[in-house]
Amino acid sequence: MKVAFNASDFNHGMSMVSHALPPRAVKIYQEGVFLETMDAGLRLTVTDGEIAIQSVIPAEVSEDGSALLPARLLGELVRNLDGNVELETESNQAATVKNHGSKTRLLLFAADGFPDIQEIEAESVTSISQTQFKNAVRSIIFALATDETRRILTGCLMETSADEVRFTCLDGYRLAMQRVYCSHEMPKDRDILSYILPGTLVGNISRMLADSDQPITLKMSKTHMMAEFDKTKVYSPLILGEYINYRQILPTSWTTAIRVQRTLLASAIQRASLIAREGDNNLLKLKIEDQSLTISAMADKGAATEQIQIDFDGNPLNIAFNANYLSDVIKNIDTPDLSMRFNTSVSPCVICPVTGNQYTYLILPVRVSD
Repeated sequence: MKVAFNASDFNHGMSMVSHALPPRAVKIYQEGVFLETMDAGLRLTVTDGEIAIQSVIPAEVSEDGSALLPARLLGELVRNLDGNVELETESNQAATVKNHGSKTRLLLFAADGFPDIQEIEAESVTSISQTQFKNAVRSIIFALATDETRRILTGCLMETSADEVRFTCLDGYRLAMQRVYCSHEMPKDRDILSYILPGTLVGNISRMLADSDQPITLKMSKTHMMAEFDKTKVYSPLILGEYINYRQILPTSWTTAIRVQRTLLASAIQRASLIAREGDNNLLKLKIEDQSLTISAMADKGAATEQIQIDFDGNPLNIAFNANYLSDVIKNIDTPDLSMRFNTSVSPCVICPVTGNQYTYLILPVRVSD
């Protein structure tokens, strides 16, 4: 194999595929990046045995071929080069990397153990803009469970219907759901197709995307997914099993509702949280009455009280929340105003838009004594 490419193109490709490098490699191929020539240029592939990421970069191919090189070492080397880079393999033993006056020889890994990447036989294909995907995922990923004993909740639920895609994360204390509106052709006998995507991978994909109207295409089989954007493909098994029926958790009615300006609420929560985090339970207490919302926090080092004007409907209410859980939701909302809906001091709070249904958040309160 003999190819030439621009260092910045290679660095971009490596920044994509390196998300599949495992923290600790068990097999040699897991440490490598598989390079192979093709008509479009040079394809880079990294896999940990389950997740695989491929990215194609422009390259001038003088001799076709393929090679498995140490990924981190090659990536670090090319990051320290600029302009045109030449890479040539020598009898399947080593590769020489040349750039200006620089020449580095890297030993190759044996490529015969590198897994084949299987294409997805899709039962569902969804295309939305990269910006829509990024915004939806970054607004819910905080509610992803990290406890592997509840593996289902480490996934992001993706539900596709004829006119929207829903992305939902749920960790047992809070729920975060975002809708993306788009049209799909659904199978005649199905109204909703549901898939559980690996949550960490979904977060990584969102960071790999540009703020762009260009599409990301999600192809789903019953057991696997493939995400394609620009010249990159991400392959992964789905998390199999039954996700929690979150629709049963969401209250359908409420006895107290408020409308509040998001920036005012976010600022008040941020200030009160400075005191709350000094306490034993990181608690914020909310008192709703007479068109005002009072947020208070107490700790050994001080106390804080914040009062905000609100539009109020229903019964007065005292309720308490973990400050981090409340803050995580509010800072991921982008509408000027928001609605908070309650029933009792020990039942969930639902946070949603004043109009429309683009997002839905649910937070469990903390039971406190009077």
